[in-house]
Amino acid sequence: MDPRRRQLTLTQVFLVTFGAVALVVTLLFGGMVVSARHAVVERSESLREAAAARIDARIRHDLGEAADVVSNVERAVLAEAIDARTPEAVEAPLFALLLDHPNVADISLTHPDRWQVSVFRATSAPGSSVNTRTVRPERDHFVADVRVRARSAKLRDGAVTHESATDPTVHPTYETAASPEFYGRAIWSDLHYSELDKALAERDRRVVVTVQKAIDDASGKPAGVVRVGLLAGTVDLIAKMRVEDGNAPDPHRVFLCDADGRLLTRLTDGNGLASSDGDLRVVPERLAPEMTRALASPLLRTVSPDRPVASEGFVAGGRRYLLTLRALDETQGWIAAILVPEDHYTRDLRGLLARMVGIAAVGALCGLLGGGFVLARIRGGLRRLLATTARMRDFDLAPDPRSSELRDVDEVAQGLERAKTAMRALGKYVPVDLVRELYASNREPALGGTLARLTLMFTDIRGFTELSERLPPAELAQALGQYLEAMTRAIRATGGTIDKFIGDSVMAMWNAPSPQDGHAILACHAALACGESTERLYASEAWNGLPPLVTRFGIHTDDVLVGHFGAPERFNFTALGDGVNLASRLEGLCKLYGVTRMVSEAVENEARPAFAFRKLDRVAVKGKSRAVVVFELLGDVGGMVAPEVAAYEAALDDYFARRFGEAIARLAEYAESDPPSKVLLERCQSFLASPPPLDWGGTWVARSK
Repeated sequence: MDPRRRQLTLTQVFLVTFGAVALVVTLLFGGMVVSARHAVVERSESLREAAAARIDARIRHDLGEAADVVSNVERAVLAEAIDARTPEAVEAPLFALLLDHPNVADISLTHPDRWQVSVFRATSAPGSSVNTRTVRPERDHFVADVRVRARSAKLRDGAVTHESATDPTVHPTYETAASPEFYGRAIWSDLHYSELDKALAERDRRVVVTVQKAIDDASGKPAGVVRVGLLAGTVDLIAKMRVEDGNAPDPHRVFLCDADGRLLTRLTDGNGLASSDGDLRVVPERLAPEMTRALASPLLRTVSPDRPVASEGFVAGGRRYLLTLRALDETQGWIAAILVPEDHYTRDLRGLLARMVGIAAVGALCGLLGGGFVLARIRGGLRRLLATTARMRDFDLAPDPRSSELRDVDEVAQGLERAKTAMRALGKYVPVDLVRELYASNREPALGGTLARLTLMFTDIRGFTELSERLPPAELAQALGQYLEAMTRAIRATGGTIDKFIGDSVMAMWNAPSPQDGHAILACHAALACGESTERLYASEAWNGLPPLVTRFGIHTDDVLVGHFGAPERFNFTALGDGVNLASRLEGLCKLYGVTRMVSEAVENEARPAFAFRKLDRVAVKGKSRAVVVFELLGDVGGMVAPEVAAYEAALDDYFARRFGEAIARLAEYAESDPPSKVLLERCQSFLASPPPLDWGGTWVARSK
């Protein structure tokens, strides 16, 4: 017989006692709560509809700026303030209008004589420079003159380049606006990439909404089509609008979509864009269940200018949500949507329930009678559970196989054991100190980080790709596991935290998550300890006679952002910032100089009392314009300085002083045996033959990572 069947359950003990009371209380409270919930939800609908109206007004205002620019151009042409007969007369007024409207991306006038003048911002950044593109026919083809100006440059500043072009009057924005059906009407487009950026890579092109209109001059003759593009970044700001006033978190989710459920606003900064039926739409990496359900709602196809507002409720992910939709006039079928959990509005019902506690107290007295019967039986089990949780607070996660005679207590105890097992396993994936800190503070990790001064180390194996091609997968996995285990032991022995493994590479950091004194010195100790640990591995039988691996190290100390980053459902405790990138670049620079341990000047300054270094160079790593002085970590301080090290540093001083001949003389003896000396010798020989410019400061610009 299953021994669990002999165990009493708390449900069995309290079921009869609370049954009658629970029935009465449930009927009473249930009727009150249901009626109150309906009233609250109905009142909340007016709040969401008012918010949707504000979104409509916001869109009208933002899009209206582009329409105003079109009207300004039309009035100026009619008043002959703009001579629309020649491109030269059009450029200056369009240039001035664009400067006066920071949210406008571009302004174009396409003339029936098949020429076009466009003034446009070089990028979508605030204060971007304004360029001009003039398309004109030339014999049997079209040529575009492009004037590229610096920021804050004047109208005639900037070099002019020439490129091939197409007939601007065959573009849809011209043909549609100039057609008899739409002539003289302002026509709005949907989201699309700027026509003026089609030569750029897609990731660099601006996303715009345009309005175009065919206009006449003062004599009533066609003056062309005016097209104004509005930067679509203002559309993304809609998603950040608040529905409720105040500083409290607002659970309402605001977004724009179309009748097919395609998003027009980014939900996060990482969302990309994709073309869908000729229009641009946001493509999120993943959607919450409620968002998926909202974008699939049949209600989207029912809203229109005739029925602009609609609402519904639905359940997603076990939670009920309320959705309000509003059709936006003067757009290409855009819809404003507001999504909110229903329990956000019904939370005030808790106050009502609290006021009914007095009634429930009568039922609680009945429960106490039954509770006294089982109190003695569960006391022993509770004491055991309390003792277990007390040990867990001290991070004592040792298994406790004992069981309780009460099934419920035993199930709780087993749950605690499973929790301890999970926490022991978690320590293998994330820093143990981080797990201990989170458990001690009884809090969950939250997205975000803090600025802290860390020492970061990146490692990589030289020639690992060739080794991986020679070894069978199983043997390669075993060798890599042994290697990473040796590296991990050495790093943790110095108090380092393993941030991540990237194939055969390791990223580690010191001074996080717990503060550490002298963390730069600890990182240098770790680099030397890793070498010793792996050398012992290569000499052991476990390595199976494989060739020893050569590991390169890059170490840097800097102020970086450290904390929890990622998505709301999956975090990664790591560090971000330029300092992290520089540490990675230093590891890659080891290959250039033929060394295995390279550190930045910040590390050398802090670790100089404990270690010997060789000054290697002043380098601007790839992707950075600011130069850094880099050093080779030689070993513990106190040893004799090798002659090639002293000769190299003296030659480096000559190199910086442009004394290339003296530097070559110092390096010649060691160039064959010392890789850094060979690198500097070849560089000095090159500069001796072809001297650097007079403003050369000695910085070497690295062209590769």
